[in-house]
Amino acid sequence: MPTIFVFLLDLMLTALAVEAAGWMVRLGFHPDATLGLQGTTVAASAAMFTAALGCYLTGLHAPSLLLQRKQIVARVALVSVGAMLATLVVAYFVWYQPIGRTGLVLIGALTFVVLTIWRLTYARFIAKGPRIPILVLGRGPVERRFAGRLNSLAHTRYEIRGFVEGGELATELPPESSAVVLGEPIPDGPEPPVLGALADVIEICQREQITHAVIVGVSGLSEAQVRAMSQLQAHGIRVRTAAIMWMNLALQVPIDMVDARWVLNTFEQLDRPVVLAAKRLLDLFVAGLGLLLFAVMFPGLWLLQRIDSPGPFFYSQDRVGVAGQVFRVHKIRTMRVAEREEQRWASQADDRTTAFSRLLRRSRIDEFPQFWNVVRGEMSLVGPRPEQPKIVEELERKIPYFGYRHLVKPGITGWAQIHQGYAASVDESAVKLSFDLYYVGRLSILMDLDIMLRTAFVMLARIGSR
Repeated sequence: MPTIFVFLLDLMLTALAVEAAGWMVRLGFHPDATLGLQGTTVAASAAMFTAALGCYLTGLHAPSLLLQRKQIVARVALVSVGAMLATLVVAYFVWYQPIGRTGLVLIGALTFVVLTIWRLTYARFIAKGPRIPILVLGRGPVERRFAGRLNSLAHTRYEIRGFVEGGELATELPPESSAVVLGEPIPDGPEPPVLGALADVIEICQREQITHAVIVGVSGLSEAQVRAMSQLQAHGIRVRTAAIMWMNLALQVPIDMVDARWVLNTFEQLDRPVVLAAKRLLDLFVAGLGLLLFAVMFPGLWLLQRIDSPGPFFYSQDRVGVAGQVFRVHKIRTMRVAEREEQRWASQADDRTTAFSRLLRRSRIDEFPQFWNVVRGEMSLVGPRPEQPKIVEELERKIPYFGYRHLVKPGITGWAQIHQGYAASVDESAVKLSFDLYYVGRLSILMDLDIMLRTAFVMLARIGSR
């Protein structure tokens, strides 16, 4: 379901909850109460937009969250409390429109009910509703792997019905492919059947009532495949590429589907001087504010660190940036001095950290000095997280296309950070790369703003703070 549609639906349902709260207050408590969109317009609007934006920032629009009932209930509860608080602040401190405790409680409760019910209802439809059958053109190793992965996704209605053979060009799998493939391990299970030959594709679709077809085409398309795609489109059967389908469903770039077309499209996406200039201005503005805030906090942070772990306040380390260039990244030291130069994977329970430094990491305050790297142009606010040179060398040997993440400047936060967090192994780095490539291929100011807003929730939820 499109994100904008989900946002508007949340907005509309919260408006209904506010109106219902006003109706209930007038019916059972205060007949003269003005609570509602007409009587308390400003406060009601605050509740609506806080709820809709809160659902977005907490990730409730993400398809992968639909079938996680406990997560839905917990996050909607948080959003409902936020809507209540926004209504209270606006009604009594911004635009005086007295609502009363009963009205506030009803707004929060009804918002929770309507937002939870529609998501659980839609989740049930996704899980139990009719499937959309898909035919895969080809039966090479990448096609089979794509089919197995897509059929394992629980949050989509798509289902690979089978393959057609013939016409595909020879394709080899990338090396070291376990979790490297589509950013996730390939599940074990029965493989969809071969339904026939490519030459009979129209007859097969009509017989199996298939309305969608997918082409992988990593190594190019044969003349037979192009002819089959034209016939399918002429008969009203939608033809999509596997890479685009996977990106839309999983918000990742399938690593084993990166090809020359993806690279050229990415080059075109990055060759937009106006967008890059706007991104740089945004970097400078936010980094300037961040450095001012850091200057205010510096005396207290310095004192607390001296008490907790004597040693230098700042810590600098080599990291790999755009075009593979090495630069020095600056952070507040969060490790003991004796071991600070060791290059190894971070972990949740890192024995090199102290209690105070773990608090700095969870709140991301330790990364405030990186705003200086942003001002110097070595980093951006948003981009793939920079890795240590030795780790980059290892990952480039084991993960195909890892160097493509260096097409853009590294960032303080990024698409991978809000979806996965930090990586502590080669397999986790492969998953992270699939998110980084998605960002590289779709870089835009709106995407940067989206990531920056959602980073706030990720920080509060302590995700990706190693």
